[in-house]
Amino acid sequence: MDFRDIEKAQNEERHRESSASTDNKADNTGAPITRTQQWRILSSTCLVAFTVIGLTQSFGVFQAHYGRHESVRAGVLRQSDQSQRAMISTIGSFGNGGLVAIFGAFYYPYLPKLGGHVRSVCAIGAALIALGFAIAAGSRNLATLVGCQGVLVGLGAGILIYVLAPILPEYFPQRSGLAQGAMFAFAALGGTIWVFVLTRLLETIGIRWTLGFLAVISGVVLSIASALALPPRKFETRCTHIVGWQTFIDPMFASLAVVNLIHPLTLAIPMVFGPEFAESIGASVTRGSYLLAINSGVGIPGRLCTGWLADKIGHLNMLMFATAVYAIATWALWLSAAMTSNVGLYVGMCVCHGLVNGVFNTVMNSAQKVLFGTEMYYPKIGATTSIRGLAYVIGIPIAGALVSKVADEELQGDDFVRPIVYTGALLTLSLLCLMNVRWLDAKRNGWKLAR
Repeated sequence: MDFRDIEKAQNEERHRESSASTDNKADNTGAPITRTQQWRILSSTCLVAFTVIGLTQSFGVFQAHYGRHESVRAGVLRQSDQSQRAMISTIGSFGNGGLVAIFGAFYYPYLPKLGGHVRSVCAIGAALIALGFAIAAGSRNLATLVGCQGVLVGLGAGILIYVLAPILPEYFPQRSGLAQGAMFAFAALGGTIWVFVLTRLLETIGIRWTLGFLAVISGVVLSIASALALPPRKFETRCTHIVGWQTFIDPMFASLAVVNLIHPLTLAIPMVFGPEFAESIGASVTRGSYLLAINSGVGIPGRLCTGWLADKIGHLNMLMFATAVYAIATWALWLSAAMTSNVGLYVGMCVCHGLVNGVFNTVMNSAQKVLFGTEMYYPKIGATTSIRGLAYVIGIPIAGALVSKVADEELQGDDFVRPIVYTGALLTLSLLCLMNVRWLDAKRNGWKLAR
């Protein structure tokens, strides 16, 4: 391909993107939507959110358990494994589905071509999760847990989450924020319930039977979710090209790429390390788990309300507000709690984080759909999903490496200062990038209050 061919391809890409703007998307008529279809896709995604994302949000219970001597006595870890906090964190970061999301740029443009095969793909994801938990139940070292509860479960989780989540808003064109709010409210409900269930199971039947129980229950629930899944809606025009370099050097897309990198890097840190942090400032093991449950619990009404509100005031506006709240709470409440060992301040942080931590997942797809248009929705969201997936994989291990390397029993609040400052600094940068996106959007498409 010579220079003229490259230039022609870039011009065609720019033309596709400009024709897919929100001002022209009314001409791209989608297939009619029935109420049955809406209930099916909403039920499917809610079951996935409750089971998969709920377990991801409650991984802090496993993180704390694997750091205690009970896991060594049960034989799932060796004594030498317990000091490898960053590696233990990798189980959770691999298990959140980021391993599949990394490749979103390559497969998202082709999702509209899946058709009825979407149910078979989701069934594969469900089988991988059940298999991962089942094999992890027989673990005798950290490497096996990373490979099974981490990689296998993560591959299944990624298939289910990153295939179904972008499809959901297409079936709710006028209420996409509320629909995704409902999905992630079920994730918060799952996170709340799983914290109590896992804590109780680990105390009564032990780690091996707990993992076996998760293998059975996830296999059953996620098989139902797979059967209910629906393919992407059909539109008159869909771009099935992988985005090129021209997209990445666009200032608006570059700013959104930074946001899609930062939020997954920071999103789960307060939840994964919550129980350990709570214990380090004087809370009991049980109270630490309860605080994690509070974090998830306040998100149940919070995500429904923020999804509904985002449809009113604009998805981008909602995301900016939530990012600002998260950043302020990190600097003012979490950092202060670490430096003073004040449990009350940390309770405030848990409430603030619980209210806003689901906003990114709830509104980001809808915000990008408005900014990119229907035709370019899957190619561009695939690119940002790849960035997001990378951040999900590396985020928790980075934070885990920043925590002081001492045994769990010796941790103090100020041992968490570095990951807290890291979180606050990244969130501040993310807020600045969102403000830049808002300004660029107004410059290109005119100022709109609700955006």
